[in-house]
Amino acid sequence: MRLALFGGTFDPIHSGHIQAGLAAASEHSLDRILVIPCGHPPHKPESCGASYEQRYKMVQLACEADSRLEASRLEEPFLGNEPNYTIDTIRRVQSTLEFDQPLRFIIGIDAFAEIDHWRRAAEVRAAVEFLVVGRPDSAADVSANAGTCNAKHVDCAHPASSQEIRHRAKIGGTLADLAPPSVCAFVWEHGLYRNWRARKGTVLRTTMGA
Repeated sequence: MRLALFGGTFDPIHSGHIQAGLAAASEHSLDRILVIPCGHPPHKPESCGASYEQRYKMVQLACEADSRLEASRLEEPFLGNEPNYTIDTIRRVQSTLEFDQPLRFIIGIDAFAEIDHWRRAAEVRAAVEFLVVGRPDSAADVSANAGTCNAKHVDCAHPASSQEIRHRAKIGGTLADLAPPSVCAFVWEHGLYRNWRARKGTVLRTTMGA
């Protein structure tokens, strides 16, 4: 089995995440992708806009798009709000799951450029093959930043962003071009990113394409 990890805050997960995962699966013959919402991101000490359980549920909904995608609780919040570090997740997967080597790790090109600053970065580099998601013209950047690690380019450049979803949700804008319909519905149903209820029914019908 060809296994990949795909971690992130996913606050919320969006269509770009899904397209990136499916592009990686198609280009590198992946059988299973664990989509892992981070409980306590070490690089984002402030609280997320949605709770862990809400983010996990949205990941579950988004993963219904393809059987290769699977929501994972590997980075469920620890007691004491300890941050989740990638190396700990990798070691947990290596000790509990069966897969063909190497273990793959899907990552955006901007985050890939920062991996030298990660906790136990050398161990992370040695433990996985990076599948770096970027623009069609960013393959050279992947090669330049790879250093001693194994990294391959994945061509995917969907314009969606979690920040834009949060902004639009706050002002009551449509999310239909940014996230799967089930995720859009969840955002409105639970009043995420703003306790915004006026005209909610109208906006929900708009985002669902009714």
